[in-house]
Amino acid sequence: MAKINLETLQFLTQLKQNNNRDWFHANKSDYEKAWKNFIDFSSILLENLKSVDETLKNLEVKQCLFRIYRDVRFSPNKEPYKTNFGVYFAKNGGKNSHFAGYYFHLDPNESFFGGGIYMPLPEYLKTIRKEIFYQIDEFKAIIDAPAFKKYYDGIEEIEKLKKAPADFPKDFPEIELLKNKHFFSSYYYNPQDAIKDNFMNYVAHGLEAVKPLVDFINFSIEQ
Repeated sequence: MAKINLETLQFLTQLKQNNNRDWFHANKSDYEKAWKNFIDFSSILLENLKSVDETLKNLEVKQCLFRIYRDVRFSPNKEPYKTNFGVYFAKNGGKNSHFAGYYFHLDPNESFFGGGIYMPLPEYLKTIRKEIFYQIDEFKAIIDAPAFKKYYDGIEEIEKLKKAPADFPKDFPEIELLKNKHFFSSYYYNPQDAIKDNFMNYVAHGLEAVKPLVDFINFSIEQ
């Protein structure tokens, strides 16, 4: 059973303290070992997901991995490397997909996994809100289900609107849900848990629990 190696966490910790090209090139072999470990873990995680979500059946792990190199051209932060590893499993393109999917994030300081959609296209955001509005009982049943609540505390509130979105009544009882710009649920785990033998099963079950949310969002988008 694949797991995250302690050395992988140690590499990311050291990279946070030495985020420069000279250090990175001097420790390139450590990066390559850590990256291979993360790819191996992600590959098995994808196979587990394929067994519960057939929309991922043609997806390859190389489509899902985020590169460690940062694009600093338009950023005030000129550090050349990300200090985490991330992978996004979603139909029709993996990390480049516009659909809802499943994300796994490894970071020595803040690690999490979850599912849903982050920064949806404007037309998708409108249709998602509309589907929640008209199918509110179904949506609440998803985020209140025991299997879901074992890992997730509803929709993670990131950059919410302060007022009700346009075209929706302000007195809608669940208007706070519609104020979300992202419809993603995250579970934050202790990075040290990642090196445990049973961690793969734990993550796989956690991502399986968020599948109904992913399905709801993708159904909304594809109508």
